[in-house]
Amino acid sequence: MQSSPSAARRAVFVIFLVLGLITGAWVPHIPLAKERLDVGAGVFGLALLSLAAGAVLSMPLAGVMINRFGSARLMAFTGVLLCVAFLGPIHAPDFWTFVAAGLLLGAAIGSLDVAMNAHGIAVEKAMKRPVMSGFHGAFSLGGMAGAFLGAFLLRETGATAQSLIFAVGGLVLLTVSLPFLLPASADKGLSGSHFAWPTRATLGLGVLCFLALMVEGSILDWGAIFMRAKFLIEASTAALAFGTYQGGMAVARFTGDWLRQTFGAVRLVTVSAVLAAAGTTAALIAPSPALAILAFVFAGLGIGNIAPVLFAGGGRLEPSAPGRGIAAVTTLGYAGFMAGPPLIGFAAEIGGLAAGLSLTVIACLIIAGFARTVDAADTF
Repeated sequence: MQSSPSAARRAVFVIFLVLGLITGAWVPHIPLAKERLDVGAGVFGLALLSLAAGAVLSMPLAGVMINRFGSARLMAFTGVLLCVAFLGPIHAPDFWTFVAAGLLLGAAIGSLDVAMNAHGIAVEKAMKRPVMSGFHGAFSLGGMAGAFLGAFLLRETGATAQSLIFAVGGLVLLTVSLPFLLPASADKGLSGSHFAWPTRATLGLGVLCFLALMVEGSILDWGAIFMRAKFLIEASTAALAFGTYQGGMAVARFTGDWLRQTFGAVRLVTVSAVLAAAGTTAALIAPSPALAILAFVFAGLGIGNIAPVLFAGGGRLEPSAPGRGIAAVTTLGYAGFMAGPPLIGFAAEIGGLAAGLSLTVIACLIIAGFARTVDAADTF
């Protein structure tokens, strides 16, 4: 089916939403998984590293597959894999089963993320205006809805029913969206392209992306645990921290395309990084759950637009092979998204979870200091 850019934009929006829903639905399971495995923060951080390994290993391969087949086909395969693999870590009874399931889920997340962003760049080029922040806003909206609804369903129906509802729902949304994507020719790259390890052109953006997604991944995996440990609240209530964080990110991203067009990528990233650092600091020192949840909103507002701008820049650094360029940036970026939480876990073993999460504040300040490297995102 031939699709118009506007129809493809709506389809990509829905697929970003699906990834957010699945990710958000996983959040209330994280404290329960740690308790089920009966391990400390450091060991559980190692278990979470399996998702990092699966994602990072899959991303260079995703860039190759996009160059050969186009991002639309890869999105179809990895979207289905995501919905199925989501069930694995939730029902893993022991450490090594969790690791194996995490590898598969991480591979699905990583490769789908590269494909979605590559197709998003193709849509952005076809429409000749910024739209990437809106796509990432769909992910944040899905993450917020997934966390809230997932926590409710987990409490009311149990882990098995909750996970099946989200898996089947995701498959339905994919089925109705995939036919409206742009054709494969929209983003096929050079024949004979190889693995998308970072080049000199993409390395700077990749490092900043590592830091930005380290912050996002750390709140995803440790935000609920931090809230539950500090304030002694239920897992379903603790998950509200991630839900409100994603809510702030959604608001930022739905306004991000206008902000980027109005003020430029460099200024947007600088202000966003400073706001993220301030909001996270406030959440860590808040004296009550309500104030901590409110602070996470501002942290989400800050971090929300950084990754979309970096991805947009990566896709423009290699115009003949945008999938390869995005894969190079996201390989480093999602190394941060998935590997950051284990680093937080190791730091928490030494100085406590609040001290571990303070590393995300430092990461935001580094991004602000090097924001000038994102100016490639403003090239159309």
